Amino acid sequence: MRSLSVGRNLVANTKTTVFTTPTRQVGRWLLAHISNHTGNNKAVSMWWYDKSENTEVVVIDQYSLDAKKTLQFGGGNIYVALEEGDEIRITSETGSTMSIIVTIELEATSAVQYNN
Repeated sequence: MRSLSVGRNLVANTKTTVFTTPTRQVGRWLLAHISNHTGNNKAVSMWWYDKSENTEVVVIDQYSLDAKKTLQFGGGNIYVALEEGDEIRITSETGSTMSIIVTIELEATSAVQYNN
């Protein structure tokens, strides 16, 4: 397994895909660190897109993040298992300036995973 961190500066009120699990890889989504750089409290939402089910699962729903504060979750032995094509998506409220860092552990698989 190899660890990987990915960061994005978010465009307000725009759903952003932060990470897509590559072909022939599986992963563990270990950590998300979201920062609100705005001078006001602003809401943030986050989803795990499960490609095998073609559905978004809410991870954070309109969480009001205080001005100049951060939200961090994950760590320890708690993680979301990612299959190839799964995505981490996020959006922040209109007028916000936010950023996100996610950390994932990736492992190569021997074949492409086909989901029925």
